[in-house]
Amino acid sequence: MTLRLADVLADPDLSLRLADGDPAALHQPVRWCAVTELADPRPFLSGGELVLTTGLSQLDDAAQRQFVARVAQGRAVGLGFGIGLTHDGIPAGTLAEARDRRLPVLEIPYSTPFIAVDRFVADRVLEEQYGRFADLLDEHDTLARALLSGRGLGALIGSLHHILGAPAMVVDVYGRVLATAPASAAWPVEQILFAAKAGAGGDTPMAVPVSVEDTVVAYLCCRRPRRSADVLPYAVSLVGLELARRQAELAGKRRLAGQVLEDLVRGTIGGAEAERRLSPFGIRAEDEHALLVATLSPAVGGGDLRKRLVSSPPMSGATTAVLDDCLIVVLEPGQSAREAALLLQDYLGRQGSDVRVGIGGWYAGTTGLRWSYYEAHEAMNRGPGINQREQMSLSGLIVASEDVPLRDLASEMLRPLRDFDAAHAGALVATLRAYLDADGSVAQVAERLIVHRNTVRYRLDQIEKLTGRSLTRTADRVQLWLALSAQGLLR
Repeated sequence: MTLRLADVLADPDLSLRLADGDPAALHQPVRWCAVTELADPRPFLSGGELVLTTGLSQLDDAAQRQFVARVAQGRAVGLGFGIGLTHDGIPAGTLAEARDRRLPVLEIPYSTPFIAVDRFVADRVLEEQYGRFADLLDEHDTLARALLSGRGLGALIGSLHHILGAPAMVVDVYGRVLATAPASAAWPVEQILFAAKAGAGGDTPMAVPVSVEDTVVAYLCCRRPRRSADVLPYAVSLVGLELARRQAELAGKRRLAGQVLEDLVRGTIGGAEAERRLSPFGIRAEDEHALLVATLSPAVGGGDLRKRLVSSPPMSGATTAVLDDCLIVVLEPGQSAREAALLLQDYLGRQGSDVRVGIGGWYAGTTGLRWSYYEAHEAMNRGPGINQREQMSLSGLIVASEDVPLRDLASEMLRPLRDFDAAHAGALVATLRAYLDADGSVAQVAERLIVHRNTVRYRLDQIEKLTGRSLTRTADRVQLWLALSAQGLLR
């Protein structure tokens, strides 16, 4: 229980008397005692002290009034005046100024040493602190047992709600409520997130950030607690521990699902084996599924791009996996591919810019999963944003295949053109791309590149000499087009 000024006055062993002051002011908490004979004790007061003095330096009315004024300015809760030493009674100036300042004055008899008052206050304050520490340990134990009960975040937040005597909630950085107690509590989630990020206060519930690996992943929100506010830091650490466990579990599932899908896409497992290995993820071969394939620009993700994808938030009602540097989402029947793609784009957009998302078609069976993956992968490679699937072409299937070293072959085929462009500030690669896009029309290429037709013909002649391939032969055109496709230049 908090020590009040009235408790000090009521102790019979101290024999103190209220010399002046409003009885209502006696309910103020006493934080400590400060014994002083200085004319100005303010530098040594931090607020909440019971100041004890014998008035040694307060020999006239002006000094007495000035001392009391300074004690009040130091935010002391009361003045204890020892009589029988410097003064036989409490001076009139002291009482008058204390009355004006609404500062309670306690008379301390000669028989009561200041150390007795000081020890009484210290013992009670330390007793209070020890009691609070014991309560805090009990509250910590309650929260830890709730988390270890196997009932997860909901049990932890339920226990916190009872400890705080106020509603509590965990919401992630995307605005999804992860747990709330009581369940009937209505929360302005968007307002809370805005206030948390803007550092706003007021009537908005407080939102304490929860970090995992130095990254804020959620907020612990509650009304300003009426009690036990000092348990919040421990609660935040437990919430972070649970979210880190969930993140690790999700990352493990994504890696396992990615291995199965990788084997399926590359044809290293058959249909029956794929069905068996996909069933733990809730993917049934008889249902139709569509795949989303998404990634970030490698320049944005850097060396930890795969880690960013693995640790990205879960998609509600969908299986997610990481394959190479792509996040794959297997949609269940009834889900909107467009809405899921928008959500995925928003999730990855928080990890970096230049998000690319491809949407595959809906197919049944393990072969259908593979086909949808190729469609989504080809759509993703068209560029930033959300790209719908197009009818899959043989060339697109070849480019998407991991088994064919097409990118290496393409790089070797186009190297002479790139070297020439780099050495002479040329535009042979751009000209080749425009020529193939224009179906061999020199006039269209000249118009598109804003050059003379003879310039286009000269460049085409250089391309043939450097690559050793004829642009009049269909087979050579196909090879060059595939090379550009594999390098991501056609789109």
